[in-house]
Amino acid sequence: MIDRLPLSSAQLAFGLDAQRSGRRGTVTMMFRTPSARLVTEDVRQVLESVLLSNPALSHRIRFSRGTAYQEWNPSECHVTELRALDEEAVAESVERVVEEFEASLDGASMTACLIRSPTGDHLLLVLDHALVDEHSVRLIKRQLGAPSAPDEHRMERYRNAVFDRVKSETEAADGPGTKFWTERLESAGEFQRPSARTTRAIPVETLPSVAVPHGFRGSLFPYVLHSIHHALRDVAEPAPTTVGYPWGGRNAAYTDVVGCFMNTVVSLDTPGCPRSPDPTGDFLRNWYRELDHADVPFTAVTALGSTFSGAVSAMLSYTHAGPPTVDVAGVPAVEVTPSRSEPPSMCGLLAGVTLHDGELRLRLLLDEENTTYGVRAFGTRWRDRLTSAFSHVPEPKP
Repeated sequence: MIDRLPLSSAQLAFGLDAQRSGRRGTVTMMFRTPSARLVTEDVRQVLESVLLSNPALSHRIRFSRGTAYQEWNPSECHVTELRALDEEAVAESVERVVEEFEASLDGASMTACLIRSPTGDHLLLVLDHALVDEHSVRLIKRQLGAPSAPDEHRMERYRNAVFDRVKSETEAADGPGTKFWTERLESAGEFQRPSARTTRAIPVETLPSVAVPHGFRGSLFPYVLHSIHHALRDVAEPAPTTVGYPWGGRNAAYTDVVGCFMNTVVSLDTPGCPRSPDPTGDFLRNWYRELDHADVPFTAVTALGSTFSGAVSAMLSYTHAGPPTVDVAGVPAVEVTPSRSEPPSMCGLLAGVTLHDGELRLRLLLDEENTTYGVRAFGTRWRDRLTSAFSHVPEPKP
C-alpha cells in the first residue's frame, strides 16, 4: 500500500503552481569554504543522514483524480561535483543546477552540487519549497555538521505534525477570520492581476544597510513592511498594495520537524487619507488586526470571491542573522546568497531583510520585464522610506 498524507495549504499552493507553470518552487542554500577542504564522500554521508532524518524530504506532491496529496517516495542523495574557473562560472553553475531542479517535477526533493573553483569551494543545496519552510531550513543547517542515526519515531512525528497542521488550517478556514478577510479585501477595491512568469535568472541586488535607531523597542518588522508599501506607491500608480510574508503557525510540539507548515499572510495597504495625522499608526493598527487572523490559510483567502487572486505586489523575507559560520561535514563554512535567482511566481519582486548587529541589510530580487519600475528606482525609494520611518521613532525615555 502506498503511504499518502494530506497537504497543508502552502503545499497545495506550491503544487498547483508547479502544475500550471511546469516548474517547482525552490529553496536554495549555498555555503563557501576554502579550496579542497570539503571531502565529497563526507558531504554525501551528511546529506544522506539529513534525508533519512527528515521524512518530509522523501515525499512528493501528487495529483490523482482531483485529489492532491503527498506520497512517500524515497530516493538516494546525489551530490554532483563540478569545476568552475572563476566566480562568474560558479554563478552559471548555480543557475544551471537550479534550473534543472525546478524543471524536474518528478525529481528528488533535494539535490546537492559541490562546485570546486580556484578561489574556494561552494556547496549548493536546492530543495522543493513544497516540502520545507524557513524554519525547516534552520533545522537542516544544524544537521549539516555530521551524520547522525535517524530517530526511530521520525515518521510517526512527521505524520502527526502533518495531520495537526491540516486540522488547524481547516478550523481556521471555517472560523471568524474568513469574515474579516472578506470585508478587508472587498473594501480595498481592485487588485493587480498576475503578471507573466519569467524564466530568466535575475541578479540579486544588495542595498546599503539601514541602521536601527538607538534604544529602539518593539518589533522592527511592521516598519519594514510599511516602508515597502510606501515605496511601491512611489514607483507605481497609487493603488492597493499587497505584501505577502511567511508567518509562524507551527505547533510548538513539532518545532523539531522538517516540513512545510508556515502560512503566507497578506499585508494590505491603500493610499488612504492624505490628511491622516498618523498614517504609520493607522497602518500598524490594521496590521495588528491582520495578525489576529493570520491563521486563515492563504488558499482560503484567495478563494473568497474578491478581485484578489493571490498575486501580490511583493514577497518579504525577514530573518535574523545566524552564526557567522555553519558547520558542513565538519568544515566551517560561510553561508552566501546566490548572486542570481528568480522571484516567486506570485509576484515580480522579492524583498529580503536580515537583522544583523544593529542594522537591517536589504536585498532585492526584481523582475524588471514584468514590473512598471526598475530595481534602482524601487531600491532607492524603499531605503529612503525605511530611513524616514525610523527618523520619526520617538527617543526612548531615560
